[in-house]
Amino acid sequence: MKLREILDPRHIVLDLKGGTKREVLARLAAPIVETHPSLDHEKLVDVLVRREEISTTAIADGIAIPHGKMILGEEVIAGFGRSREGIDFASVDGNPTHLFFLLVSPESHPSLHLRWLAHLAVLLKDPGLRQALLDAATPEEVLAAIDQAEQAQRQRQSNTAT
Repeated sequence: MKLREILDPRHIVLDLKGGTKREVLARLAAPIVETHPSLDHEKLVDVLVRREEISTTAIADGIAIPHGKMILGEEVIAGFGRSREGIDFASVDGNPTHLFFLLVSPESHPSLHLRWLAHLAVLLKDPGLRQALLDAATPEEVLAAIDQAEQAQRQRQSNTAT
């Protein structure tokens, strides 16, 4: 799995702001809707907000992975947002959230949705990646940091398998 395959650089928001979860999710969803006009912005935000009402997707260490399933084609779509100041996103550790990975998957492929969530969770355990994402100045630097972390992860898996 390569995040670059589902994370369009146009879906990267490096100056994420918002006072409420809905505002943050609306800001993260906006560039996705711009590149996928078949998606309705309000419906997407509603799906994400409903998921947040079940339990927070802010998992600690300044990370949140808001996600939802919708009627889509076959593709999973990702977005990324960064807030240098941090946003109160009801994190399980009580700290502000700085890094947001948005994941939208087709309702028809729940296992694919879970695989991408697991992939993100493993990648984001890497403190070096988290710091590189905080330091990135451009969307391409975000993608390069992710590429590097995924390559390192594949190398670790290869070494473990042999």
